[in-house]
Amino acid sequence: MLVFDIVVNGEVKETVKPMSQRMKDILVTMQEKMKDVKAKYGHHGNNVQVKKRILR
Repeated sequence: MLVFDIVVNGEVKETVKPMSQRMKDILVTMQEKMKDVKAKYGHHGNNVQVKKRILR
């Protein structure tokens, strides 16, 4: 299972778990989530990164 960590200035702020593991669904989910993340954390020069993890 793929999960995505939202990392702001080196600290994990959120973990996104897509409902479906289909690549097309993951893409749509992450595109929508990134709009929210940019609005929430993208101000004042914050360093925002998305890291992918695989859970077993």
